[in-house]
Amino acid sequence: MSGHFMQVVYRRPVLSLLCASVLALALTGTARSAPEKITMGAHRAVYDLKLLRSQNGGPDAAKGRIVIEFAGSACEGYTQTIRQVFEIASAEGESERIDFRSTTFEAGDSNRFNFMRDNRKASEKPEKTEGFVEKRNKNTTLTITKPKRKPSDLPEATLFPTEHMIALIKAAQAGQNRFNAPLFDGTDDENRVFDTVAVIGSAKTGDETNPAAAPLAGMSRWPMVLSFFEREKGDGLPVQTMRFQVYANGVISAIVIDFGEFALGGELTSLTMLKPSKCDK
Repeated sequence: MSGHFMQVVYRRPVLSLLCASVLALALTGTARSAPEKITMGAHRAVYDLKLLRSQNGGPDAAKGRIVIEFAGSACEGYTQTIRQVFEIASAEGESERIDFRSTTFEAGDSNRFNFMRDNRKASEKPEKTEGFVEKRNKNTTLTITKPKRKPSDLPEATLFPTEHMIALIKAAQAGQNRFNAPLFDGTDDENRVFDTVAVIGSAKTGDETNPAAAPLAGMSRWPMVLSFFEREKGDGLPVQTMRFQVYANGVISAIVIDFGEFALGGELTSLTMLKPSKCDK
């Protein structure tokens, strides 16, 4: 399919969070209380996607589904699988089906991150990539093992997805309203690090209208806006912005993903809390 919007979605899948030491980050705001202990919740979540807005040559229609399964702990490390399947159609009648799969393992001390991704478009051969990132002695090194490439250095302060999520929750618990950090999540087909800027709203409890979020009743959550910027451009314009709610255990709900030309909404339609790690009992 032709069109800039198709290139953007395929190169940068719609969900990348799910995904550190807060001292290494640029945080602003005044702490209101000491952060609570964060225990990431093992869970399986399903989000149904629909087109919310389209302009300037964006798609005429879009729909899909995201399935995320997350498990692990600080002592065992964290595993996450993501499956995104969606269909996008242009005003000219062209359509494309995209199937994105990702599997990651993140060490509990955040010093190693293994990732595998599999991008599939109906019109092209599957693109499979495997690699890992290691942090040693202030060096952060990316190694792509499939297809094999020379190792490359990443910015020293780069965070991984779970590390980034924990830092976001810590900032929210401490009453911070802004959070900046470079992020590598292994989903980008050019293996880039993105600068992220998060704006954090006030904590909420109760009044969750989505019945799928019933397992999280009574848990604190925060509305956030997270923007992704290409480090090389420096033009001040995000390539992707996400609005969502994150609970104190890392579960995300009420997602809106904005690519500029169009925006997708992801409603949490199913949530199953899985058996917690032995470390969390």
